[in-house]
Amino acid sequence: MALTKQQKELVALGVLGVAAVSLWYAYFRPQGLARASAGMTVQAIARIDVQDYFWVLTGLEKAQNTEYKSAGRNIFVMGPIQTATATATGPVKAPFRIYNQPQPPPPPPPATLPTGWVFYGYGALPASGRRQAFLKEGPPEENLHIVSEGDLVQNHIRILHIGNERIDFEDINTGQKGSQNLETPPQA
Repeated sequence: MALTKQQKELVALGVLGVAAVSLWYAYFRPQGLARASAGMTVQAIARIDVQDYFWVLTGLEKAQNTEYKSAGRNIFVMGPIQTATATATGPVKAPFRIYNQPQPPPPPPPATLPTGWVFYGYGALPASGRRQAFLKEGPPEENLHIVSEGDLVQNHIRILHIGNERIDFEDINTGQKGSQNLETPPQA
């Protein structure tokens, strides 16, 4: 007996229906049946303790409706309230200071000429009129340096100005400026 085309389609539809039901049962069956079929015991689901948010929302509404009223204290500055009576009675204490915070380093000392260098005189060139300073290094007549404004001494001290009484210079490594007065020779 030969099946007609319509009968073949009905048989194919039946086979697909059985396959669909078996797949649904394998993947989407209720969890209780899945646990029972796996050999696990079925337990009652514990209730979750949920907080009642009515009181939370009531408190939030009260907080939003409050209005800030200052009592004379700056809320952004830590320390006691400073009133006019406290300043009239005596000196006010120093503000609160946290000692375990790292303190900023002290500023670097002003620039100085190298150790042993002395500014002992100045002069001017007749042709250009530029002033020149005489710097002595070490004991008398050992080393003499003649420098002009803008020159570098020991590659880090720039001569800024040569005056009648003093010489001004800058340490280009630190940016610190300094000066040294003219030293007069000892009278014999």
